[in-house]
Amino acid sequence: MISVFGKSAELQLEKDVSSKYLPVVISSMIFLASLALAGLFSIHSAVQDWSNAVSGNLTVEIAYEEGTNLDKKVRIATDFLQTFPGLEKVRPLDKSDTAKLLEPYLGRADVIKNLPLPRLIEVTIAEGSSVDLLAAAKKLSDAVPGAVLNTHRPWLNKMILLARSVQILAGAIMLLISIVTVIIVIFAARTGMVMHQDIIEVLHLIGAQDKYIARQFQNYFTRLSFLGALPGLFLALLVMQIFSFLAGRLDASLITAPTMILEGWIALSMLPVLVALLTRYTVRWIVLGSLKRMM
Repeated sequence: MISVFGKSAELQLEKDVSSKYLPVVISSMIFLASLALAGLFSIHSAVQDWSNAVSGNLTVEIAYEEGTNLDKKVRIATDFLQTFPGLEKVRPLDKSDTAKLLEPYLGRADVIKNLPLPRLIEVTIAEGSSVDLLAAAKKLSDAVPGAVLNTHRPWLNKMILLARSVQILAGAIMLLISIVTVIIVIFAARTGMVMHQDIIEVLHLIGAQDKYIARQFQNYFTRLSFLGALPGLFLALLVMQIFSFLAGRLDASLITAPTMILEGWIALSMLPVLVALLTRYTVRWIVLGSLKRMM
C-alpha cells in the first residue's frame, strides 16, 4: 500500500519539474477562497446581528418645528406609548443623546446641539409580544402631530438585499476558484503522465495494474495540494486578523470589525482537506481514463 505522504516508488514523480509550481498555485487559490469564504460567513453573521438588533426595537421621531414646544410633544408621546400594550420600554432621548448619536458623522456634539434636530424616543417591544405597528403608528400620529413611528424594516431589507448579493458573489468566486483548481490539476496530471509514459508502459508489461499506477499519481498530487494549501490558509488568516485589527481601531460606527461564526472557522479549517480530496479524485479520474486509452 502506498502512503499519501510516501514517495512514488517507480515513477519518482518527486523529481518532476513541471509539478513543482503546483503548491504555489494551490496556495494562491486557497488564499482567495479563504477570503471569499470568510466574507460570506462574516456577512451572514452581520445580517443576523442586524436582524436581532432591529427586530425588537422601534424609534419614534418627532419632527422639528419652529416655535413648537418639542419637550411637551415628547412627554405626550412618551405617556401615550407607555400605555400601549406590548411595549416593554419607552425612553425619550434628549438633545445631548441625539448629538452623541450623530457625532461620529457630523463632528463635535456641542455644535450639533445647535442644529434643528428632531427629537427621538427609543421603544422596545416586549419579548413574545405581538404589536400592531400600523395601528400604533396611526394612533401616535393622531395623538402627537408630527410624530412618526420608524420600524427600521425598510433599511434592514435593503441591507439584507445587499448582503445577499455579496454572498452570491462570494459563492460564485469560490465556484470559479474550484473550477480553475480542477483545470490546473488536470493539466499537471496529464503532463506527468506524458513525462513518465515510458515507465508506465514498462510497469504495464510487468503486470502493474492501473489502480496501482493511478495511486502513485493521486497520492503525490494530493500531498502537493495539501501542503500547498496550508500557507495559503495561513496567509488568509493573517490578512483577516490585520483587517479586523484596523477596522476595530476606527472610531466611526459605520464600520465594525468583521466577526466569524463557528461554522465559518470550521469551513476555513477544512479547506486544505477539501482541496486535497478534490485533487485526489480528479487525478484518479484523469489517470485511470488516460491509462485505459493507452492500453
